[in-house]
Amino acid sequence: MLDLVPRPWLIVGVVLLLAGVVVSVVADGKGDVVGFGVAGAGAILLVGLAFYAVGRSEDRDREQRPGG
Repeated sequence: MLDLVPRPWLIVGVVLLLAGVVVSVVADGKGDVVGFGVAGAGAILLVGLAFYAVGRSEDRDREQRPGG
């Protein structure tokens, strides 16, 4: 699967998710909101990359077997 997803985007998604969790654990008050927002952005990016990987794999399969 890693060859289907651009590696920099995967790294950004994981870093955002982990940074958001760290901020939520360490910070109080408004920091929690910021942490949840950053972690949520990372999670959304990672889910989007999963859908992208599925689409790319289907495209590769169609290229290898043009007749179906």
